[in-house]
Amino acid sequence: MLSRRSFLAISSALSGAVMTAPSWATLTQQDASKKLYASAYSLNQQEHFFGLFDDKGDIVWSSQLLDRAHAPVVHPSQSIVGIVARRPGFFMDFFDVSTHKRIIRIEPSKEYHFYGHALFTSDGNHLITQENHYPSGQGKIFVREWPSGHVIKSFSSNGIGPHESVLLNDQVLVIANGGLKTHPDNDRKILNLETMKPNVTYLSLKDGTILNQSSNSGELHQLSIRHLDVNQHGRVALGFQYQGEMWDQVPLVALSRIDQPELEYLPIPEEVRVRFKQYCGSVCFDSSGEILAISTPRGGLVAYWHVDSKTFLGIENCRDVCGLVATDKPHEFLLTSGIGSQLKNNPVQNVSKLIKKHPKLHWDNHLRQINT
Repeated sequence: MLSRRSFLAISSALSGAVMTAPSWATLTQQDASKKLYASAYSLNQQEHFFGLFDDKGDIVWSSQLLDRAHAPVVHPSQSIVGIVARRPGFFMDFFDVSTHKRIIRIEPSKEYHFYGHALFTSDGNHLITQENHYPSGQGKIFVREWPSGHVIKSFSSNGIGPHESVLLNDQVLVIANGGLKTHPDNDRKILNLETMKPNVTYLSLKDGTILNQSSNSGELHQLSIRHLDVNQHGRVALGFQYQGEMWDQVPLVALSRIDQPELEYLPIPEEVRVRFKQYCGSVCFDSSGEILAISTPRGGLVAYWHVDSKTFLGIENCRDVCGLVATDKPHEFLLTSGIGSQLKNNPVQNVSKLIKKHPKLHWDNHLRQINT
């Protein structure tokens, strides 16, 4: 066990390394219009990487990983990016892009594992992680000091399987409690199919109080709530992964609000719903907050809705697509796929453009834009 003196020395060294990391604006000052995107990717089942690419689809920075990863974590101001291991995950690696060096690896506490996602607070001073206490199966939320990773607060997620969370504001965390009980000894096997109770929880980061919680009805208890996004109007979008039979007709997308007790399911044509194969990948609002996009790698498409009118707009076909992020342009999204494609799509204007294709590269599940 580290002595307090040793811990403080390590924390000081980490803080020094982080303090020297330039801002994103400084890093891109030679081309202020340059946009950067972060994603994990693989060359094969043994070679895994984390990289940044620009608006042209060119990889401008990369680092090899020891294992496959899931979702990026982007510091809001400094040129620091992190990547979270796939569930059940036992590491988060953070890099200073300006030096190409890994600056810290954060690991969960004993008997916990990560769920593939994490996020910084808006001021960049804290890191929030969703974790599984696998002996009990209960979900926990940890607020960690940055850059040490030291836990300063922890709360119950008020459910099982808190896969992803987003900040509604600086004091409220919205959690997708997927309901899936797992244990690392059984890899990703679901241990509670008959008793699942997924929910979306609005949690106070001040004291852990539940501000709102919504669930599917009892007959839809196997409708796992997995991914989510929030727009600037406080509307939360949820993507589901159904654990029941493939032929069951169940909703796959819903909207939620902190002042709304019930989930509001969005319409989807049956011929499109069937193609989803009961699996939503990424969930993303566009920059205006008006358009919602949901990807399904199993179905090879992205589906779009106009949020206020709850109108289904159509789909964009893209084999093995999952990575999804809003660009700075209203109604436009950037998509990445497991076959190496990067494309931009505007469902309102019905415009799609292939940016680049890396034939030997497989983009992983999630994608983040870096605000420079």
